[in-house]
Amino acid sequence: MSRSRKRALLDTNIWSYVVDSGLQGSLLRAASEGSYHVQIAPAVVFETLRLRDKALRAKRIQLMTNHRFIRLMPEAYSESVEILGEIRRLRPDWLREKPDKPFVDRLEKDWTRTRGGFWVRCARNPDEVAHFVDFVEGDLSQALRQQSLQARKVLIGTDWKRNIAMDKTIASFDGPVPGWRGDSVDMWRVYSLTKLTYGLGRVGSPYRDWIAPFVEVDYGLLKSPAWGEFWLYLVDKIALPRQWLRWAHSYAQMFRKVTPGSAGDTQLFTYFVETDLIITADKALLEILDECRRYAPCALPVGKLVLAGKQGVTELLQVLTSEA
Repeated sequence: MSRSRKRALLDTNIWSYVVDSGLQGSLLRAASEGSYHVQIAPAVVFETLRLRDKALRAKRIQLMTNHRFIRLMPEAYSESVEILGEIRRLRPDWLREKPDKPFVDRLEKDWTRTRGGFWVRCARNPDEVAHFVDFVEGDLSQALRQQSLQARKVLIGTDWKRNIAMDKTIASFDGPVPGWRGDSVDMWRVYSLTKLTYGLGRVGSPYRDWIAPFVEVDYGLLKSPAWGEFWLYLVDKIALPRQWLRWAHSYAQMFRKVTPGSAGDTQLFTYFVETDLIITADKALLEILDECRRYAPCALPVGKLVLAGKQGVTELLQVLTSEA
């Protein structure tokens, strides 16, 4: 067996199959002794917390919060680290003279501590955490699905069957936007400007939690020409791979059937920067991964498609215990 262990990220459906098959112990052994570190993404945990079946939700969360798995930071944290890096490089004048570092330290510790914190709260009180998530998100999940449906509706009204190459996909605005020069720009830039402007302006947004302690966002920045210019012309996609991947999945998904899990898949896509292997029973997810591979600003993981149900879990365990 190789002494150097690679990283494997499991899609939400895989965790479900493991629990449904009663093979939690086998997965735990593979995570401890196999060729791969098994990663757990917070996006997968949040998707599970949205389940209405309390008993099933508790069983899956109990497995996901086991300490044998590598716990990743939430995607909003990782995206914000990249964004702050570009702000420091391009617009250091936006940075606060006295950032609220204690707040960020407390927030980061909540995700990284082994005693207490998010993972322990989920393990001990999944119903309580699920209720909190439901309260905070409100109708956000439904709103995201409606956005995906609306985007696809627009495509159907045009030449929606022709999926333009991702490095040639450009967009513009219907009306004036601060900082926009009236030209066509890469679509991922328009997507990121729109998404981050909305997120940073929304109280309770995780992007606001991670970025606002370092950058003042409440007194005109988000409506300024400098903000639009930053996203539409200045930032480098190589420095913001997660922004590009989030857009790329959303774009590719517009040409496919929108499902309740589409928004969750877009979140999961941002974690592909930090893994070597993605294991899923979702064929469409891997098709989009392969579509992106040619154009992505970073290396992307290998995709492994397994069958649904117990047979898929058997395939999973074989992969995790084989030579990486």
